[in-house]
Amino acid sequence: MKYLVLVVFLGVCITSANADPGKIKDGLEIKTEEGRFEMAISGRVHLDAHLFNKDNIDSAFPAFGSQLPTIEDRSGFNLRRTYLTLSGKFYGWKYKFENDFSAGTYPDSTREMWVSTTLGRGDLVIGQFKPYRGMEELTSSNEITMMERPSTSSTGIFNARQFLMGVGYKGIIANQFGYAADVMKLAHVGLPLKGLTYGGRVFWVPISEEGNTLHLGLSYSVDNPAAGSIPANPVAIYGGRRGIRKSFGTAGMGMELSYENSETIFAVETAYAIGPVTLQAEYATVKLDNTHLVAGAQQGSDLQAYYLQASWFVTGEQTVYQKDRGAFSKPKKIGKWGAVEVAARYNFVENKDQSLTANPCATGTSECQVQSITLGVNWYVKPNARVMLNYYLAEADIGNAGTGTPDRTDSPSVISFRTQYSF
Repeated sequence: MKYLVLVVFLGVCITSANADPGKIKDGLEIKTEEGRFEMAISGRVHLDAHLFNKDNIDSAFPAFGSQLPTIEDRSGFNLRRTYLTLSGKFYGWKYKFENDFSAGTYPDSTREMWVSTTLGRGDLVIGQFKPYRGMEELTSSNEITMMERPSTSSTGIFNARQFLMGVGYKGIIANQFGYAADVMKLAHVGLPLKGLTYGGRVFWVPISEEGNTLHLGLSYSVDNPAAGSIPANPVAIYGGRRGIRKSFGTAGMGMELSYENSETIFAVETAYAIGPVTLQAEYATVKLDNTHLVAGAQQGSDLQAYYLQASWFVTGEQTVYQKDRGAFSKPKKIGKWGAVEVAARYNFVENKDQSLTANPCATGTSECQVQSITLGVNWYVKPNARVMLNYYLAEADIGNAGTGTPDRTDSPSVISFRTQYSF
């Protein structure tokens, strides 16, 4: 697959070399007179700062999570994203190559690398891109309301499986019904192509007016890891980007780390934007095969994850709905002094089968759940510049270790700040 994409990109270079003389628009876009070839260079930089407050150790129960003395100080700065993107068109084909220099070196730094063309009533996409898995997952990192995505995304139930290699097809019917399907390998470009995922997403926009948009959707996917591929291991990272990672089970763990088991996810989504207010929610059920043993027998487990989110532009702006993506983006108009948005999100995830006899979360306790509240303020200084402030209040609950023992919880709090610039 990667060599096919490389060949097409070489074709882009050859085609552009023989194209008509072009123009440079705003210093970042090149376009031929006849429009047969276009190329644009864009990028983004996200610089984050964190103040991490660990939970105090309670003498009533053993420490875990942020309470552990081995947990290092997680306050400080980090360069969250440094994207450079090349995109455009050539003779009916679209292409995109995106690299994140803050993610290390190739292949880890490669985000998107694909080509697409119109086929029938939709678009055929070949290369590395995001599988079609939910509204918040498909929203650009430049446009997400909070600094981090909820547990219904690759930050949680799709852990480490955000950009994959494969083939997708998507389109929209009657400007109301969107659909997308994909078949992909559970691997990043440049890594061994093992394991397979397939799924799709549909959505309906029954109301689509400026300042009044209603979105309804659902998605379904099945991940089948093979030995040596990325395992199906849903997590919750509570406390922001530098928070504590909590595992909710690993498919195949009950078969001595073979990982040859599947994760099946069904999710529903809804959002409503009216004037300066946007409401959004997603709910996902997760089936993990063979996560643990009970009396020597293989057992799977069921998870649920959901979030509820609300935002309000106090300066009166409105978010813009992108039908080609089925998700909201940044506000359309920004005043002289910018746009100010306040937001709140409640996030919850749990393994419903965790108990004192069943132990998919490997805690040896009666519960396995994480919930968090995130409060945010965004200042859109300019259309391409934003400042974000998030406050996280999280609680991980692993229950008790038996009759007469206390419930164990971990409740860190975090303040995070981001300066964001894109071009």
